[in-house]
This record gives sequence, C-alpha cells and structure tokens, in this order.
Amino acid sequence: MKYQKWLKGIGMYFMTEILCLFLALTLSAVGGNLFRLISCVCTLGILICLYVNFGCRHAQEDQHQKKEHIYSRGLGLSAAAMMPYGIYGILLCLSKAAIINAEFYRWYKLLNAPFLQLCNLFSREITSASLTWAETLFLALCNLLPFLVVWVTYVLVRKGVVLEEFLYRKK
Repeated sequence: MKYQKWLKGIGMYFMTEILCLFLALTLSAVGGNLFRLISCVCTLGILICLYVNFGCRHAQEDQHQKKEHIYSRGLGLSAAAMMPYGIYGILLCLSKAAIINAEFYRWYKLLNAPFLQLCNLFSREITSASLTWAETLFLALCNLLPFLVVWVTYVLVRKGVVLEEFLYRKK
C-alpha cells in the first residue's frame, strides 16, 4: 500500500507517453514547423490534463479519508509523477556535458514524448551536441511540469477549490 502512489505515478507516465507519442508521431508525419508547434501544444495539453486528473483524483481520495499533511502528501505524489521525467532531464544534462553518450538525445526524445516536438523545434539532430546549454537547461527544466501540475492541483483540491467551477462559471 505504501508504494501504491509511486506505482500509479509510473502508470500515469506510461499512459501519457503512449498518448503523446501517438499524437506527436501522427502530426509530425504531415511535416512543417507549424504542425510541430501544433503537435507540441497538443501533447503538452495531454500531459497537463492527465496530470491534473491524477492530482485531483488523489487529493479527493485523501480528503475523503481525512488524511493530514497536505503539503508533504502532495510533494510525495508530485515526486512520484515526476520521477521518470526528472531522470531524463538529468541524463540530458549529462549527455550535453559529454559524461554519457551524446546520442542519448535521440532516446530522450522518444522516452519523453510530451516534449518530443519541443525538442524537434530546437534541433532535429540526434545528438545533444546540436543544442546550446541554454536549450539543454530549458528542456531539462520543462521536465518539472508534471511535478508542478500535480502539486498545485493536489493542494488546491485539498484546500477546497472545485476545479469544475473554473470550467463552467459564466464570464
């Protein structure tokens, strides 16, 4: 039971990867930078929506069970959701520093499907040597997005914010 949220976080990662990889490869077959940009927005939207749902669902479960320690539980859940992405960000930086093989960038793109088209907008090459350090750090920091999405969603739901109200309120 203790490691259940970690397993759910890894499961969410795999589901996100499959959906985003399918969409990214489908839209990139059309070609052109415009479709890469559209694909980038769509895959990041999928990532955000799935992780908002992940954080919201767990926050509601914890709220129903009246569990305490909102921030620490939210941080633990967020870390579980971000673990693969964090590892990939570190490996990308190590690849750029030539500590590991520079061709890891090819695998980084495939293993990090929500950011595949973002990577292709920076460089379509297969080595991290084609990236500047600023681009490498930006791509590595983008891997914090799942952590931030889950943590913010978890804390907001636990504090009583109903996310559906944002969707259906009149303007």
